[in-house]
Amino acid sequence: MKKVLLTLALAILIPGMVSAAHMGIYFDTPGSRSYCPPVMTYFNMYLYLHEAPYFITAVEYQLQTPDDPTHALLWTVGDIVYPDNVSVTLGGPFSGHSISYWPPMNGMVPGYNLMCTITGVLTAAVSEYDLVISPHPDGDGYVVGTYYPDGEEFVIDGLLSILCTETPNEEHSWGAIKSLYQ
Repeated sequence: MKKVLLTLALAILIPGMVSAAHMGIYFDTPGSRSYCPPVMTYFNMYLYLHEAPYFITAVEYQLQTPDDPTHALLWTVGDIVYPDNVSVTLGGPFSGHSISYWPPMNGMVPGYNLMCTITGVLTAAVSEYDLVISPHPDGDGYVVGTYYPDGEEFVIDGLLSILCTETPNEEHSWGAIKSLYQ
């Protein structure tokens, strides 16, 4: 009987652990959490939540850059663009960001929910610049969301994204030299 109960408990718990919600910064290449833009060129960072088995009504997080805590190398420019169903926003990505949605987002269909779009620019060359989705500084130590209908919280796994600067390779350099002689 114990084996049957243990097997049943594992069958119920493991899918719940595997299907945890994830939030990360993605770039223009589908599914890519790394990007190498040229220095001083605008680019978009898309904050997506996926695999959340709920109707999402709010999220709370902070975007951190561990090697550059003052965010001197990455500037966010312009307004943050939100989906049409955003009702209230508080703070900003680097200071602690809270976003509420109504009507709620369906976490399962299409599976990826665009929470907001942030435009940024790297001001200097970097070899690896980490962007980490971390807990809100006023929160309880977790990246959290709330869901409809009860407003209950659920924990979100924050993902790591990486920026680097574009380094010219031989093909780019040779093309630049040839263009000077035409």
